[in-house]
Amino acid sequence: MNPPQVLIERTAVEALCDPASEYHQRVTDAYLALLDEFEDDHLLLVAVGDHLRPHREWHKFVRRGPLAPIDTLYVGHQHRRVARRMTTAPDFDTALTLVMCQRHKVARMLTLDSYFAKSDLDVNVVGDDDGAGL
Repeated sequence: MNPPQVLIERTAVEALCDPASEYHQRVTDAYLALLDEFEDDHLLLVAVGDHLRPHREWHKFVRRGPLAPIDTLYVGHQHRRVARRMTTAPDFDTALTLVMCQRHKVARMLTLDSYFAKSDLDVNVVGDDDGAGL
């Protein structure tokens, strides 16, 4: 049986990869706590492929750096089509994240976007209590 998946949302990926971000340290702390659970095989770390692309060197086949343990949720044409049709999400990236969470049965999320706290999905905004959420 596969452990539950935790989605590292676009805003968290950006803060994690940008040491100049004002949220970098809080996201890093939350991410390190998730890594402890990941190393104990209690969860899997995933992110939407479109949101990882700017931060990974796709031309290389070596996974290293802070994003190395994160598996990619590959976005298909059908996912984009459903996301474009969503009228409740404020933008395409948010809609795509919600679609991918639903399709891959993601239960938890590390994010800086408080919009996801209102989601109808079974998503916990990781770090919201410690101020990492906006």
